Amino acid sequence: MKTGLILEGGAVRGIFTAGVLDRLMENGIYYPYVVGVSAGGGNAMSYVSRQIGRTARQINAPKSESYFGLKQFMEVHKIINLDKMAFEYPYKQFPFDFDTYFKSGIDVEYACTCCETGKAEFFSETSDEQRLLTIVKATCSVPMLCDPVELDGRHFLDGSIADSIPIEHAMEMGCDRVVIVLTKPDSNVAPTNYAKFRKVINHMYKDYPNFVEACMQRVENYNKTAALMDKLQKEGKAFVIRPQIPTISKFEQDSRKIMELYRHGYTLMDKRLMELVDFNEGKAPSAGNIREAVPVQPEISDEENVLLA
Repeated sequence: MKTGLILEGGAVRGIFTAGVLDRLMENGIYYPYVVGVSAGGGNAMSYVSRQIGRTARQINAPKSESYFGLKQFMEVHKIINLDKMAFEYPYKQFPFDFDTYFKSGIDVEYACTCCETGKAEFFSETSDEQRLLTIVKATCSVPMLCDPVELDGRHFLDGSIADSIPIEHAMEMGCDRVVIVLTKPDSNVAPTNYAKFRKVINHMYKDYPNFVEACMQRVENYNKTAALMDKLQKEGKAFVIRPQIPTISKFEQDSRKIMELYRHGYTLMDKRLMELVDFNEGKAPSAGNIREAVPVQPEISDEENVLLA
């Protein structure tokens, strides 16, 4: 049986996923298929490259190095500077191990929403560093806040618009069962409803009517996926882990709140390791090989330590 790993997006809320995955990596728990959506794409990268703590440090970067916020607006006139996140972080602030990633043997994909068709498309890359980073930039490109990303002659935005939790696609890729990491405490809490911004969406994406329609249908499609997820859980075909505490905002900048959610993801996964071992049917380490939990502490700058004291 083949088990896949599905990583939901959620911007800064992805710090919860980082905690979950760090605990898995400490125990050598890797799945043959991984699909990341939006912020889940960044988590997928560090998971496949086996870099414990990297995503947590990146998400909780010092404000002077953050890729979003007022500083970025002043510098590049954008609230979110995805070029900094996608093309600068991996080579400078938070070095990415491309070699380990490309040699991993893991089938990893990233969901992106095609502006021309309004459909989800899934990309993978096994050798080209710049193309990989472009794909990750595309899946993270939030509508209204980011420009469409050109890839293979077409244009793409946030993968969560068309497929927030790509369970059906994972099944199409040969997965019999899935491990799903969510970033919201309750699947009944709908994602951003872009129908509320219909006039803005219609104006900004007037050249992409299919994308506009995908935005309008997002909540309905999410609810269908949530129903499928619940069904698979009852059938023992899905292991779902999600926050059990109130979540943070998508663009939270309070380091203490961010780290609290990271530690929650880490400790919650630690508590459920044996349950996951059972779900994996022996694919994960046995109980005797589970390592003692020691949460990674992403670095906080001296400036932030003063502010947070």
